[in-house]
Amino acid sequence: MHGVIDTNVLIYDTFEDTEFHRGAEEVLESLDRWYVPAIVVQEYVWFFKNNGFSAEEALEALKGYTEDPRFKGLSEDPRLIESALDLVVAEKLSLSRFNDAVILLHALEKGTLVTFDVKLRNLAKRKGVVVLPEEL
Repeated sequence: MHGVIDTNVLIYDTFEDTEFHRGAEEVLESLDRWYVPAIVVQEYVWFFKNNGFSAEEALEALKGYTEDPRFKGLSEDPRLIESALDLVVAEKLSLSRFNDAVILLHALEKGTLVTFDVKLRNLAKRKGVVVLPEEL
C-alpha cells in the first residue's frame, strides 16, 4: 500500500513526545511507498526553523526519510498550483489552507492520503480519497 504523506505525519514520527508519534510510526511502517509532495518537505524544514533547530538537525532528520527506499518525492508544477487555488475557491476554503489543497491534489491522483489533520481528512474523504490512519 502507498500514501501521500502530510507534514504532520513526518513531524509526529520524528518527535517521540508528540501525541500521534506511535500512530505516525505505525502507518509509515505499514506502507511500501511514501509519496511526499515538495510542499511537505518545505513545511517540514520550516517546522525545524520555527522551533529553533539548526539546519544540520533539519537535514539529518530529512535524510531519514529521503534516503529510505520507500520515499518518492512529488513536485508541484504551475498547473497543479493553479488547480490547488481552484480547489480553495470551489470549496470556499481560507487561502491559509492552500498547502492542504496542494497535498490533497496529489492524494486525489494517488488515491490515499496519510494525515492527522482533521479538516484535511474530512475534505479528502468528501473527495473520495482513502485516508490513513483509519481512526484517530
